[in-house]
Amino acid sequence: MPNQDFIAQLLGLEDVILKDIKKTASMMTLFIEKPRRDCSCPHCGTVTNQVHDYRTVTIKDIPLQYYQTLIKYRKRRYHCPGCRRHFNEPFSLVPKNCQISLRLGMLALNQLADTGCVSRVAKNLGISASSVFRRFRDISFRKPAYLPNVLSIDEFKGNADGEKFQAILTDPVHGKIFDILPTRKAHRLQEYIKEFPNRKAVQFVVMDMNKVYLDLARTWMPNATVVIDKFHVARYGSWALENVRKRVQKELHPSKRMYFKRSRWLMLKHKKDLNQEDVDALSVMLAQSKDLATTYHLKEKFYEFIHAPTRQEAARRMYHFKLAAEISGLKEFNACLTMLTNWSEYILNAFDHPYSNGFTEGTNNKIKVIKRNAYGYRNFENFRNRILMSC
Repeated sequence: MPNQDFIAQLLGLEDVILKDIKKTASMMTLFIEKPRRDCSCPHCGTVTNQVHDYRTVTIKDIPLQYYQTLIKYRKRRYHCPGCRRHFNEPFSLVPKNCQISLRLGMLALNQLADTGCVSRVAKNLGISASSVFRRFRDISFRKPAYLPNVLSIDEFKGNADGEKFQAILTDPVHGKIFDILPTRKAHRLQEYIKEFPNRKAVQFVVMDMNKVYLDLARTWMPNATVVIDKFHVARYGSWALENVRKRVQKELHPSKRMYFKRSRWLMLKHKKDLNQEDVDALSVMLAQSKDLATTYHLKEKFYEFIHAPTRQEAARRMYHFKLAAEISGLKEFNACLTMLTNWSEYILNAFDHPYSNGFTEGTNNKIKVIKRNAYGYRNFENFRNRILMSC
């Protein structure tokens, strides 16, 4: 194989003739042309080898050896004797009417699979942000054909296309995003779900305490078991504890108030995870208020319920917690009691089935990073494509 063929293969330009290479401090320029051969006219199909003229075009290509790379392509234009029209020779490296190579566009899209912003990717590759967005719009993630057996539903704050919240559907079993929807409104979710032919075959729907999602599951996925994610349940116990701590804290001396604020983690931490020094410090804090001591006791009983090994044991521990919280008379636990009363059936389902919104919540955190790096997305389709590419 000639030396030139090795160089062309190394550069990924096997189907062209490499005429010359020039370098500057930061730029590498490749001069190429294609071999002359018979071509079919795209207008009438006539095969011709008659050259009309040559034109040199400049193409931006992927960086080589840390150099920004330009390709000077001597483009051949053929004359068709059949229809007497002129056409360009086919060249797979560059799409029609583009000055950026196909592989440079693909490299930009691959780098967008990370959470970095478009402007940074464009700067690293030496192209404009608008060029990246044009390649970005060429990608289309179609609506999936079938729902997964286990479907997780949640929302995130996207602020795209005039909607404050967008909905995210995931497959928690396989750790994949199923789809991103432009809104969490009930009628839009129903229109989306009802088109799936296998919606009655969905076995589980994992969600938080959202009545819109519950109605959606009951109406359009009637055979699915609704599972409330334990994380969203556990937060209610922590919120009640924090509200009591803040109330008690306001009545303390400023020096003690600051100590309580900085030591809040002692109260939130599981009792079994505290060492002796932590236990002594916690005892001093709880001695400041009877309500605070009662709240800590209720928090521990609530955590015992969350970590119950079986559904039957969870139901028993839930009952004892609710009884203790009602007897305490602490108004901060009213929301927790109401939540347990209204959603107990679906909460207890989480003790029978090993499904949660853990993957979905992790994806939501990554979406926040993407949105923050981009300073927000106004166009929902761009936002959706970026999320699906990155996640």
